[in-house]
Amino acid sequence: MQLWNKFALMSGAVGLIALGGAVAYAAGSGYTPGTTTVPSGTPGGFTQVVTAQTISPTTTTTTNISVAVDNTPVTVSITPGTFSTPAQVVVTSPVLSQVTSSLSSLGLPGYSAIAGLGVNVVNTSGLPLTGTFLKPLTVTVHNAAIKSGDKIVEWNAQGTFSTLTSATVSNGVASWTFQQDPAFAVVAPTSVVPGATSPVTGKPFLAEGALGAVLVALGTGVLWRTRRRNLS
Repeated sequence: MQLWNKFALMSGAVGLIALGGAVAYAAGSGYTPGTTTVPSGTPGGFTQVVTAQTISPTTTTTTNISVAVDNTPVTVSITPGTFSTPAQVVVTSPVLSQVTSSLSSLGLPGYSAIAGLGVNVVNTSGLPLTGTFLKPLTVTVHNAAIKSGDKIVEWNAQGTFSTLTSATVSNGVASWTFQQDPAFAVVAPTSVVPGATSPVTGKPFLAEGALGAVLVALGTGVLWRTRRRNLS
């Protein structure tokens, strides 16, 4: 019983420490967990916070927020004068499989999401900064899977879906700018080789295996009969 009580006390202490850390993070950053870039129900969610950084309106240098989102290096650049009041830039990650499953219904059949991020800007109270930013923010994404011709899609703060026509996409890198809270995804067409035949799995190996088994059986039978004949 003493051992069980000690275990319970240790578990409670660990829980309190973890809870305290979470509360301290929210209070210290001004970010309110649960504040999202896009409305609930947006494909991919974009609710998982990756990082958050406070930007002072008096800063005189460009702030580069560099972070890995789903193992993809992403940089969000904020130039001086972008915000007139202290603001916090929160980078979130989506569930890419959910984004992919939604693309067909959004007019992009045959495409899949290979990278994505949400950028949510909040004030010191943790509430979304409304309106258009004074200057555009720049996003740069590096991923070897990105190819020239891939598309950048977004869901805005109202959940409206669109394709960015001003984005720059080349092999391994994509870059674009924005002036309102958005959620983005880099989408690529599924690789299909024109004129290629469908891959066949299993059947040829089964046929060859059956033929091999027959030949082995025949060979074994011949050897058995030969040995029996020699012994007699």
